[in-house]
Amino acid sequence: MPTKPEIYLRRLETVRSRLASLPAHGLFCTPSSNLFYLTGVDFHRSERLTALLLFQDRDPVMICPAFEASRLRRMSAVATVITWEETEDPFTRAGGLFPAEFGTLAIEPSTAFDDVERLLNHRPGWKPISAATTFAALRMVKSAEELDTMRHAIEVALPRFRRAFEALRPGCTEAEISALVGGENMVQFGPSSAYPHGASGSTPLSRDQAVLIDAWDRPDGYFYDITRSTFYGRPTDEYRKVWSIVLDAQSAAIDKAAPGVACSEVDAAARRVIEKAGYGEFFTHRLGHGLGIDVHEPPYMVGHDRTVLEPGMTFTSEPGIYLPGKFGVRIEDDIVCTERGAESLSPRVQSLEPIAV
Repeated sequence: MPTKPEIYLRRLETVRSRLASLPAHGLFCTPSSNLFYLTGVDFHRSERLTALLLFQDRDPVMICPAFEASRLRRMSAVATVITWEETEDPFTRAGGLFPAEFGTLAIEPSTAFDDVERLLNHRPGWKPISAATTFAALRMVKSAEELDTMRHAIEVALPRFRRAFEALRPGCTEAEISALVGGENMVQFGPSSAYPHGASGSTPLSRDQAVLIDAWDRPDGYFYDITRSTFYGRPTDEYRKVWSIVLDAQSAAIDKAAPGVACSEVDAAARRVIEKAGYGEFFTHRLGHGLGIDVHEPPYMVGHDRTVLEPGMTFTSEPGIYLPGKFGVRIEDDIVCTERGAESLSPRVQSLEPIAV
């Protein structure tokens, strides 16, 4: 579901209009999710300079190695592409594109310090400032098209989960199931599921064990991030209890999320459920994170994030309880704040459905 060029051009114009409020006279942006958001260019960052230069009073310009120009033009909504040869210093070429001797340059926040330093060596009259707040404000609120792309990503995810759970057999390993899930993922069996961020290893599956699968991928440029926890065999009473508490905590968080509510309050709603049940010390991470072009992006559903939710903001709700040496349970879905409250983009689980052996 490729984004239309006019949408990128509108985003570029929006950023240009916001430069004055930083205040800044221009923007420097190297390959990153922010560059992809603005232009459609999905390059890996390397030692060879590829960048967007956007000034208040000039059309945007992309600069890249000459041998990459054709590939970049196929992706980019920016019409003007300046190239440099391997025998040249690209920062000299980029420095020559500045409209004045003095000014303030907003820097895309993940840009390498070395790139900024080399560029401004050619323009010592310019000072750098961060463009982080500008990008965060723009990207947190998703358009209808972005939400459609995220829904499509979830449609890709669901059969991957089904395929993985259907393949569970005694003796299969976490790594074998991981290969079936595709994208990026963590498959954890038994006690290893008690690690919030574990790894898919050589652990074999046994009867009557917990199974946790966390998977994320961006099939069309936007991520899904979903976690499912279940039991292979007959669940213990303790597992059933913990699983139900985690689902209740997730529901409380989603019920709390609405326009005007702070992210910290959404985290607190889930945490209260788990603490009241006596498992507070075993919920060891934040409730969730923003989701979009990056799998982790603002806002963050955590106690110190006072960002107020607005319609169009997307985030994960993923409470968990992790009992060392026993098992872990995490249930994660992708949520969007709407005018009426919050809606799950992914189909939520309603009850524990163990896998019969």
